[in-house]
Amino acid sequence: MSVRMLRSALIAGALSVVSAPAGLAQAPVPEEARAAMEPLAWLAGNWAGEATITDRGGTRVLHQSEAVRPALEGSLLVVDGTGRELASGGELGEVAFRAFAVMSAGDEAGRYRVAAWQSGRFVDARAEVDEGGTLTWGFATPDGGEVRYVIRQPEPDVWHETGAFRRSGEDTWRPFIEMTLRREPSGSAR
Repeated sequence: MSVRMLRSALIAGALSVVSAPAGLAQAPVPEEARAAMEPLAWLAGNWAGEATITDRGGTRVLHQSEAVRPALEGSLLVVDGTGRELASGGELGEVAFRAFAVMSAGDEAGRYRVAAWQSGRFVDARAEVDEGGTLTWGFATPDGGEVRYVIRQPEPDVWHETGAFRRSGEDTWRPFIEMTLRREPSGSAR
């Protein structure tokens, strides 16, 4: 084989490797991926309300907002949450909490993945939706404990969420957040 033929073969091979992912990236999202996200579609929109946080410093109430939007042709949900201290006179104060998540369908019906970031930390969590539409997601902590969130829609346009922690080797779940949010009218500022 000549050097020219070898060079041509190498270039052709490199081009096929480079161009294959580009072609795949342009493929439309399969209908099954969009359909799998339907049980979570009610979360899309802007939400606001109160969150009660319990930690070592005690209990405090924040103004919580969540902006949830579909992405990638409806196969993902992007969640951007902000908790703000309440200043005197009911005005919104300093940001106390920020979180960002991307939810996607899992490998089995009713199962999902949650990639979430908060305070410089990342978790890759698993989630599931039961027959009643309740979303439960959580993850293990580095010290062997567990964190669990439960999100329900008790009535139209209401998002109720609780979060609890269980220490390694214990049976007791300790609540650390409870929030009730209402859907904001379209076009509302957060």
